Amino acid sequence: MPNEAPGEAAPEGGLKAALVRLGESAVGLLRTRAELASVELAQERERLVLRLVLLIAGGVVLSFAALFVGFFFIALFWDTHPLEAIASVALFYAIGGALMVNKSRAIGREAATPFAATISELEKDRVRLLRAAQDATGREP
Repeated sequence: MPNEAPGEAAPEGGLKAALVRLGESAVGLLRTRAELASVELAQERERLVLRLVLLIAGGVVLSFAALFVGFFFIALFWDTHPLEAIASVALFYAIGGALMVNKSRAIGREAATPFAATISELEKDRVRLLRAAQDATGREP
């Protein structure tokens, strides 16, 4: 505008100003949602790393414990029923392993959907922007 001094903002009215404000708002919302997504990604990564470390460490410790319990059980019954003792230890390990695999799968199924909060916020933003566009133009898009 000819009467505006350098650095002065454009008038508050008009479709162009409304579209500029809408664009600035959209960019701000996208930036905020990207930050939220990065926080959720970091949380998910930390949870996954912790779960993996605990799983590996627990597996090593339980393996040693199971090995020695199995040796003890086999040694205890070696003189009277050696084959039954070996079969019993093997069956016990098989059942225990199957239960652990099922529990791990259940944990995976029960985990929250990654980025659920980001997706929810993006949907809210989409609805708000749609309403703002309808209000700015005075008609439905």
